[in-house]
Amino acid sequence: MLRTKFYLTDAQSASPTAIYAACYLDGKRKKLYTPLSVLPSQWDSKAQLFRRSFANYSNANRLLRFLVTELDDYFLATVSKGKLVLIEDLRTIIARILTGAEPPEVTFTDHLSNWIEDSKRDVKPSTIKSYITFRNHILAFGKAKRYALDFSTLDLAFSEAFKNYLLQTARLTNTSVNNVIKNLKVFLNATHNKGLHEFQHHTRFKKLEGHTPELMCLSKEEKAAIIGLNLDYFPRLEKTRDVFLFGCETGLRFSDIIALSPHQVHKDYILLTTQKTNDFLKVPLSSLAHSILKKYAGKQVKALPAKTNQKTNADLKQIAKLARLEALVSVATVRGTDRQKLMVPKWNLLCTHTARRTFVTLALEAGMRPEVVMRITGHKNYRTLHQYTKITDSVVQDEFLKLLS
Repeated sequence: MLRTKFYLTDAQSASPTAIYAACYLDGKRKKLYTPLSVLPSQWDSKAQLFRRSFANYSNANRLLRFLVTELDDYFLATVSKGKLVLIEDLRTIIARILTGAEPPEVTFTDHLSNWIEDSKRDVKPSTIKSYITFRNHILAFGKAKRYALDFSTLDLAFSEAFKNYLLQTARLTNTSVNNVIKNLKVFLNATHNKGLHEFQHHTRFKKLEGHTPELMCLSKEEKAAIIGLNLDYFPRLEKTRDVFLFGCETGLRFSDIIALSPHQVHKDYILLTTQKTNDFLKVPLSSLAHSILKKYAGKQVKALPAKTNQKTNADLKQIAKLARLEALVSVATVRGTDRQKLMVPKWNLLCTHTARRTFVTLALEAGMRPEVVMRITGHKNYRTLHQYTKITDSVVQDEFLKLLS
Protein backbone atom coordinates (compact mmCIF):
# COMPACT_ATOMS: atom_id res chain seq x y z
CA MET A 1 0.00 0.00 0.00
CA LEU A 2 1.07 3.58 -0.66
CA ARG A 3 -0.11 4.94 2.73
CA THR A 4 -1.62 8.23 1.58
CA LYS A 5 -2.75 10.83 4.13
CA PHE A 6 -4.11 14.35 3.73
CA TYR A 7 -2.96 17.47 5.58
CA LEU A 8 -3.59 21.20 5.55
CA THR A 9 -0.85 23.55 4.40
CA ASP A 10 -1.66 25.97 7.22
CA ALA A 11 -3.83 24.49 9.96
CA GLN A 12 -3.94 27.84 11.81
CA SER A 13 -5.16 29.88 8.85
CA ALA A 14 -8.29 32.03 9.15
CA SER A 15 -9.00 31.57 5.46
CA PRO A 16 -9.22 28.49 3.21
CA THR A 17 -5.88 26.70 2.98
CA ALA A 18 -4.60 24.13 0.50
CA ILE A 19 -4.83 20.38 1.11
CA TYR A 20 -1.83 18.23 0.24
CA ALA A 21 -1.41 14.46 0.07
CA ALA A 22 1.49 12.87 1.92
CA CYS A 23 2.61 9.60 0.30
CA TYR A 24 5.30 7.34 1.68
CA LEU A 25 7.70 5.97 -0.96
CA ASP A 26 10.56 3.77 0.23
CA GLY A 27 9.99 5.04 3.75
CA LYS A 28 10.27 8.70 2.67
CA ARG A 29 7.41 11.19 2.95
CA LYS A 30 6.56 12.93 -0.33
CA LYS A 31 4.29 15.98 -0.53
CA LEU A 32 1.79 16.12 -3.39
CA TYR A 33 -0.22 19.34 -3.49
CA THR A 34 -3.85 19.23 -4.63
CA PRO A 35 -6.11 21.98 -6.05
CA LEU A 36 -8.45 21.51 -3.06
CA SER A 37 -8.72 23.98 -0.21
CA VAL A 38 -10.78 24.23 2.98
CA LEU A 39 -11.19 26.28 6.14
CA PRO A 40 -9.31 24.54 8.98
CA SER A 41 -12.56 24.57 11.01
CA GLN A 42 -14.22 22.50 8.24
CA TRP A 43 -11.52 19.81 8.23
CA ASP A 44 -11.28 16.77 10.55
CA SER A 45 -7.54 16.13 10.73
CA LYS A 46 -7.95 12.90 12.71
CA ALA A 47 -10.45 11.33 10.34
CA GLN A 48 -8.77 12.88 7.27
CA LEU A 49 -12.18 14.08 6.02
CA PHE A 50 -14.25 17.20 5.38
CA ARG A 51 -16.61 18.08 8.23
CA ARG A 52 -20.34 18.39 7.70
CA SER A 53 -19.98 22.18 7.74
CA PHE A 54 -18.21 21.98 4.38
CA ALA A 55 -20.56 22.42 1.40
CA ASN A 56 -21.23 19.12 -0.37
CA TYR A 57 -18.96 17.37 2.15
CA SER A 58 -20.24 13.88 1.23
CA ASN A 59 -19.14 14.09 -2.42
CA ALA A 60 -15.88 15.76 -1.40
CA ASN A 61 -15.01 12.90 0.97
CA ARG A 62 -15.99 10.34 -1.66
CA LEU A 63 -13.58 12.04 -4.06
CA LEU A 64 -10.74 11.79 -1.52
CA ARG A 65 -11.38 8.07 -0.98
CA PHE A 66 -11.48 7.49 -4.73
CA LEU A 67 -8.18 9.33 -5.09
CA VAL A 68 -6.54 7.11 -2.44
CA THR A 69 -7.81 4.01 -4.25
CA GLU A 70 -6.45 5.19 -7.61
CA LEU A 71 -3.05 6.00 -6.10
CA ASP A 72 -2.89 2.60 -4.39
CA ASP A 73 -3.89 0.78 -7.58
CA TYR A 74 -1.17 2.55 -9.56
CA PHE A 75 1.38 1.79 -6.84
CA LEU A 76 0.58 -1.94 -6.74
CA ALA A 77 0.45 -2.28 -10.54
CA THR A 78 3.80 -0.54 -10.95
CA VAL A 79 5.58 -2.47 -8.20
CA SER A 80 4.25 -5.80 -9.51
CA LYS A 81 6.00 -5.06 -12.83
CA GLY A 82 9.29 -4.45 -11.05
CA LYS A 83 9.31 -0.75 -11.92
CA LEU A 84 9.91 2.33 -9.79
CA VAL A 85 6.98 4.42 -8.60
CA LEU A 86 7.57 7.94 -9.92
CA ILE A 87 6.38 11.02 -8.06
CA GLU A 88 5.56 12.66 -11.42
CA ASP A 89 3.03 9.93 -12.21
CA LEU A 90 1.36 10.36 -8.81
CA ARG A 91 0.96 14.07 -9.55
CA THR A 92 -0.59 13.16 -12.91
CA ILE A 93 -3.19 10.95 -11.21
CA ILE A 94 -4.09 13.72 -8.75
CA ALA A 95 -4.47 16.27 -11.56
CA ARG A 96 -6.63 13.91 -13.61
CA ILE A 97 -9.00 13.02 -10.79
CA LEU A 98 -9.32 16.38 -9.06
CA THR A 99 -9.31 18.74 -12.05
CA GLY A 100 -10.00 16.51 -15.02
CA ALA A 101 -6.95 18.03 -16.71
CA GLU A 102 -3.73 16.35 -17.75
CA PRO A 103 -0.51 18.15 -16.79
CA PRO A 104 1.72 19.47 -19.61
CA GLU A 105 3.58 16.75 -21.46
CA VAL A 106 7.19 16.25 -20.35
CA THR A 107 9.33 16.52 -23.48
CA PHE A 108 12.65 14.85 -24.21
CA THR A 109 14.35 18.20 -23.61
CA ASP A 110 12.60 18.42 -20.24
CA HIS A 111 13.92 14.98 -19.31
CA LEU A 112 17.45 16.11 -20.20
CA SER A 113 17.17 19.24 -18.07
CA ASN A 114 15.56 17.37 -15.16
CA TRP A 115 18.34 14.76 -15.23
CA ILE A 116 21.04 17.43 -15.12
CA GLU A 117 19.27 19.24 -12.27
CA ASP A 118 18.85 16.00 -10.28
CA SER A 119 22.50 15.07 -10.89
CA LYS A 120 23.69 18.23 -9.12
CA ARG A 121 23.06 16.44 -5.80
CA ASP A 122 25.55 13.67 -6.53
CA VAL A 123 28.23 14.82 -8.98
CA LYS A 124 30.78 17.61 -9.16
CA PRO A 125 30.30 20.89 -11.05
CA SER A 126 32.87 19.81 -13.65
CA THR A 127 30.75 16.73 -14.41
CA ILE A 128 27.60 18.86 -14.65
CA LYS A 129 29.44 21.04 -17.14
CA SER A 130 30.17 18.00 -19.32
CA TYR A 131 26.50 16.94 -19.05
CA ILE A 132 25.43 20.37 -20.30
CA THR A 133 27.88 20.08 -23.20
CA PHE A 134 26.36 16.71 -24.13
CA ARG A 135 22.84 18.16 -23.92
CA ASN A 136 23.78 21.05 -26.20
CA HIS A 137 25.29 18.69 -28.78
CA ILE A 138 22.32 16.30 -28.92
CA LEU A 139 19.79 19.14 -29.16
CA ALA A 140 21.87 20.79 -31.91
CA PHE A 141 21.94 17.45 -33.75
CA GLY A 142 18.16 17.12 -33.50
CA LYS A 143 17.67 20.62 -34.87
CA ALA A 144 20.25 20.34 -37.66
CA LYS A 145 19.09 16.91 -38.85
CA ARG A 146 15.40 17.45 -38.05
CA TYR A 147 15.58 14.30 -35.96
CA ALA A 148 12.68 13.59 -33.59
CA LEU A 149 14.53 13.05 -30.32
CA ASP A 150 12.73 10.61 -28.05
CA PHE A 151 13.73 7.58 -26.00
CA SER A 152 12.22 5.30 -28.65
CA THR A 153 14.26 6.87 -31.49
CA LEU A 154 17.67 6.70 -29.80
CA ASP A 155 18.65 3.41 -31.41
CA LEU A 156 21.84 2.11 -33.04
CA ALA A 157 21.17 3.99 -36.29
CA PHE A 158 20.83 7.20 -34.27
CA SER A 159 24.12 6.58 -32.44
CA GLU A 160 26.03 6.26 -35.73
CA ALA A 161 24.38 9.36 -37.21
CA PHE A 162 25.08 11.30 -34.02
CA LYS A 163 28.77 10.31 -34.02
CA ASN A 164 29.09 11.35 -37.67
CA TYR A 165 27.52 14.71 -36.84
CA LEU A 166 29.92 15.25 -33.93
CA LEU A 167 32.91 14.44 -36.14
CA GLN A 168 31.94 16.21 -39.34
CA THR A 169 29.75 19.13 -38.25
CA ALA A 170 30.81 19.83 -34.65
CA ARG A 171 34.43 18.98 -35.62
CA LEU A 172 35.16 17.10 -32.40
CA THR A 173 38.07 14.72 -32.00
CA ASN A 174 37.48 11.05 -31.23
CA THR A 175 38.21 11.64 -27.56
CA SER A 176 35.61 14.40 -27.32
CA VAL A 177 33.05 12.34 -29.25
CA ASN A 178 33.59 9.44 -26.85
CA ASN A 179 32.98 11.73 -23.88
CA VAL A 180 29.66 12.84 -25.38
CA ILE A 181 28.63 9.22 -26.05
CA LYS A 182 29.61 8.26 -22.51
CA ASN A 183 27.35 10.96 -21.07
CA LEU A 184 24.54 9.96 -23.45
CA LYS A 185 24.73 6.40 -22.07
CA VAL A 186 24.76 7.70 -18.47
CA PHE A 187 21.60 9.71 -19.20
CA LEU A 188 19.77 6.84 -20.90
CA ASN A 189 20.77 4.39 -18.18
CA ALA A 190 19.62 6.74 -15.40
CA THR A 191 16.26 7.44 -17.04
CA HIS A 192 15.75 3.73 -17.75
CA ASN A 193 16.39 2.88 -14.11
CA LYS A 194 13.81 5.51 -13.09
CA GLY A 195 11.24 3.80 -15.30
CA LEU A 196 10.92 6.70 -17.74
CA HIS A 197 11.41 4.36 -20.72
CA GLU A 198 11.93 0.69 -21.44
CA PHE A 199 14.53 0.91 -24.21
CA GLN A 200 18.10 -0.38 -23.84
CA HIS A 201 19.66 0.30 -27.23
CA HIS A 202 22.27 2.40 -25.44
CA THR A 203 23.93 -0.71 -24.00
CA ARG A 204 25.16 -1.45 -27.54
CA PHE A 205 26.41 2.04 -28.41
CA LYS A 206 30.10 1.85 -29.33
CA LYS A 207 32.81 4.41 -28.91
CA LEU A 208 35.23 5.49 -31.62
CA GLU A 209 38.83 4.39 -31.71
CA GLY A 210 40.63 6.59 -29.24
CA HIS A 211 44.24 7.38 -28.59
CA THR A 212 46.30 7.83 -25.48
CA PRO A 213 47.67 11.37 -25.47
CA GLU A 214 51.28 11.90 -24.53
CA LEU A 215 51.19 13.66 -21.18
CA MET A 216 53.60 16.55 -20.79
CA CYS A 217 55.70 17.32 -17.74
CA LEU A 218 58.68 19.54 -16.93
CA SER A 219 62.28 18.42 -16.62
CA LYS A 220 64.37 19.48 -13.63
CA GLU A 221 65.99 22.18 -15.75
CA GLU A 222 62.65 23.54 -16.99
CA LYS A 223 61.24 23.59 -13.49
CA ALA A 224 64.36 25.44 -12.31
CA ALA A 225 63.91 27.98 -15.11
CA ILE A 226 60.41 28.78 -13.83
CA ILE A 227 61.66 28.99 -10.23
CA GLY A 228 64.42 31.40 -11.31
CA LEU A 229 62.13 33.85 -13.10
CA ASN A 230 62.15 37.35 -11.64
CA LEU A 231 58.46 38.26 -11.49
CA ASP A 232 58.70 41.09 -8.96
CA TYR A 233 57.03 43.45 -11.41
CA PHE A 234 54.32 40.93 -12.33
CA PRO A 235 52.56 40.12 -9.01
CA ARG A 236 49.70 38.33 -10.81
CA LEU A 237 52.11 35.98 -12.58
CA GLU A 238 54.21 35.58 -9.43
CA LYS A 239 51.21 34.26 -7.50
CA THR A 240 50.29 31.89 -10.33
CA ARG A 241 53.90 30.66 -10.55
CA ASP A 242 54.03 29.98 -6.82
CA VAL A 243 50.76 28.02 -6.83
CA PHE A 244 52.00 25.98 -9.81
CA LEU A 245 55.32 25.22 -8.09
CA PHE A 246 53.44 24.16 -4.96
CA GLY A 247 51.70 21.56 -7.15
CA CYS A 248 55.06 20.46 -8.54
CA GLU A 249 56.35 19.96 -4.98
CA THR A 250 53.30 18.14 -3.55
CA GLY A 251 51.65 16.33 -6.48
CA LEU A 252 48.24 17.67 -5.46
CA ARG A 253 45.48 18.27 -7.96
CA PHE A 254 44.69 21.92 -8.66
CA SER A 255 41.21 21.50 -7.12
CA ASP A 256 42.81 20.45 -3.82
CA ILE A 257 45.37 23.26 -3.90
CA ILE A 258 42.77 26.03 -4.28
CA ALA A 259 40.64 24.46 -1.53
CA LEU A 260 43.55 24.16 0.95
CA SER A 261 42.85 25.93 4.25
CA PRO A 262 45.46 27.21 6.73
CA HIS A 263 44.26 24.79 9.44
CA GLN A 264 45.24 21.87 7.17
CA VAL A 265 48.85 23.06 7.15
CA HIS A 266 51.14 21.62 9.82
CA LYS A 267 54.84 22.02 10.47
CA ASP A 268 56.21 19.50 7.97
CA TYR A 269 53.10 18.23 6.18
CA ILE A 270 49.53 18.98 5.17
CA LEU A 271 46.43 16.91 5.89
CA LEU A 272 43.51 16.93 3.50
CA THR A 273 40.64 14.96 2.02
CA THR A 274 40.82 15.13 -1.77
CA GLN A 275 38.01 16.80 -3.71
CA LYS A 276 37.87 14.27 -6.54
CA THR A 277 38.28 10.89 -4.82
CA ASN A 278 37.56 11.72 -1.16
CA ASP A 279 40.90 10.17 -0.11
CA PHE A 280 42.56 11.25 3.14
CA LEU A 281 46.17 12.23 2.45
CA LYS A 282 49.15 13.26 4.53
CA VAL A 283 51.49 15.08 2.17
CA PRO A 284 55.02 16.00 3.29
CA LEU A 285 56.24 19.53 2.60
CA SER A 286 59.52 20.28 0.86
CA SER A 287 61.44 23.43 1.79
CA LEU A 288 60.13 25.15 -1.36
CA ALA A 289 56.50 24.16 -0.66
CA HIS A 290 56.89 25.31 2.95
CA SER A 291 58.34 28.66 1.91
CA ILE A 292 55.47 29.24 -0.56
CA LEU A 293 52.89 28.59 2.17
CA LYS A 294 54.75 30.90 4.56
CA LYS A 295 54.91 33.64 1.90
CA TYR A 296 51.12 33.81 1.62
CA ALA A 297 50.11 32.94 5.18
CA GLY A 298 47.43 35.29 6.53
CA LYS A 299 47.01 37.20 3.25
CA GLN A 300 43.80 35.45 2.14
CA VAL A 301 41.16 33.08 3.51
CA LYS A 302 42.70 30.03 1.84
CA ALA A 303 46.28 28.90 2.25
CA LEU A 304 47.27 30.02 -1.27
CA PRO A 305 46.12 32.79 -3.66
CA ALA A 306 44.69 30.56 -6.38
CA LYS A 307 42.52 31.76 -9.28
CA THR A 308 40.18 29.82 -11.53
CA ASN A 309 41.61 26.98 -13.59
CA GLN A 310 41.03 28.92 -16.82
CA LYS A 311 42.80 32.10 -15.66
CA THR A 312 45.64 30.09 -14.13
CA ASN A 313 46.22 28.23 -17.40
CA ALA A 314 46.34 31.51 -19.32
CA ASP A 315 48.94 32.88 -16.86
CA LEU A 316 51.00 29.68 -17.01
CA LYS A 317 51.47 30.00 -20.76
CA GLN A 318 52.86 33.51 -20.26
CA ILE A 319 55.15 32.26 -17.49
CA ALA A 320 56.41 29.35 -19.60
CA LYS A 321 57.08 31.70 -22.50
CA LEU A 322 59.10 33.99 -20.22
CA ALA A 323 61.04 30.94 -19.02
CA ARG A 324 61.79 30.10 -22.69
CA LEU A 325 60.26 26.63 -22.66
CA GLU A 326 60.61 26.40 -26.44
CA ALA A 327 61.20 22.64 -26.82
CA LEU A 328 58.80 21.16 -29.35
CA VAL A 329 56.30 18.56 -28.18
CA SER A 330 54.34 16.21 -30.43
CA VAL A 331 50.54 16.58 -30.14
CA ALA A 332 48.35 13.97 -31.83
CA THR A 333 44.69 14.39 -32.76
CA VAL A 334 42.35 11.73 -34.15
CA ARG A 335 39.11 12.62 -35.93
CA GLY A 336 37.44 9.49 -37.31
CA THR A 337 40.25 7.66 -39.14
CA ASP A 338 42.20 10.87 -39.79
CA ARG A 339 45.30 11.09 -37.62
CA GLN A 340 47.38 14.24 -37.38
CA LYS A 341 50.51 15.12 -35.45
CA LEU A 342 51.61 18.65 -34.74
CA MET A 343 54.80 19.93 -33.15
CA VAL A 344 53.90 22.57 -30.56
CA PRO A 345 56.26 24.57 -28.32
CA LYS A 346 56.14 23.39 -24.75
CA TRP A 347 55.09 26.77 -23.35
CA ASN A 348 51.82 26.51 -25.28
CA LEU A 349 50.85 23.31 -23.45
CA LEU A 350 51.66 24.21 -19.86
CA CYS A 351 48.56 23.89 -17.61
CA THR A 352 47.65 23.29 -13.97
CA HIS A 353 47.75 19.50 -14.36
CA THR A 354 51.36 19.66 -15.61
CA ALA A 355 52.40 20.24 -11.99
CA ARG A 356 51.05 16.85 -10.83
CA ARG A 357 52.67 15.06 -13.77
CA THR A 358 55.95 16.82 -13.07
CA PHE A 359 55.93 15.78 -9.42
CA VAL A 360 55.31 12.11 -10.25
CA THR A 361 57.94 11.98 -13.01
CA LEU A 362 60.68 13.80 -11.12
CA ALA A 363 60.01 11.82 -7.94
CA LEU A 364 60.38 8.51 -9.80
CA GLU A 365 63.46 9.76 -11.64
CA ALA A 366 65.00 10.70 -8.28
CA GLY A 367 64.53 7.11 -7.09
CA MET A 368 61.39 7.42 -4.96
CA ARG A 369 59.58 4.09 -4.86
CA PRO A 370 56.28 4.02 -6.81
CA GLU A 371 54.32 2.94 -3.74
CA VAL A 372 55.61 5.99 -1.83
CA VAL A 373 54.61 8.30 -4.70
CA MET A 374 51.17 6.65 -4.73
CA ARG A 375 50.83 7.22 -0.99
CA ILE A 376 51.49 10.94 -1.47
CA THR A 377 49.38 11.49 -4.60
CA GLY A 378 46.50 9.15 -3.73
CA HIS A 379 46.83 6.99 -6.85
CA LYS A 380 45.17 3.60 -6.39
CA ASN A 381 47.39 1.45 -8.61
CA TYR A 382 50.61 1.62 -10.58
CA ARG A 383 48.86 1.49 -13.95
CA THR A 384 47.15 4.80 -13.18
CA LEU A 385 50.39 6.27 -11.83
CA HIS A 386 52.29 5.15 -14.93
CA GLN A 387 50.13 7.39 -17.16
CA TYR A 388 51.72 10.40 -15.47
CA THR A 389 55.33 9.36 -15.92
CA LYS A 390 57.50 10.80 -18.67
CA ILE A 391 61.06 9.45 -18.64
CA THR A 392 63.30 12.06 -20.25
CA ASP A 393 66.05 11.35 -22.80
CA SER A 394 68.74 12.41 -20.32
CA VAL A 395 67.50 9.86 -17.78
CA VAL A 396 67.55 7.11 -20.41
CA GLN A 397 71.15 8.05 -21.29
CA ASP A 398 72.22 8.11 -17.62
CA GLU A 399 70.62 4.72 -16.88
CA PHE A 400 72.22 3.21 -19.98
CA LEU A 401 75.67 4.47 -18.97
CA LYS A 402 75.20 2.99 -15.49
CA LEU A 403 74.43 -0.36 -17.08
CA LEU A 404 77.63 -0.23 -19.17
CA SER A 405 79.88 0.82 -16.26
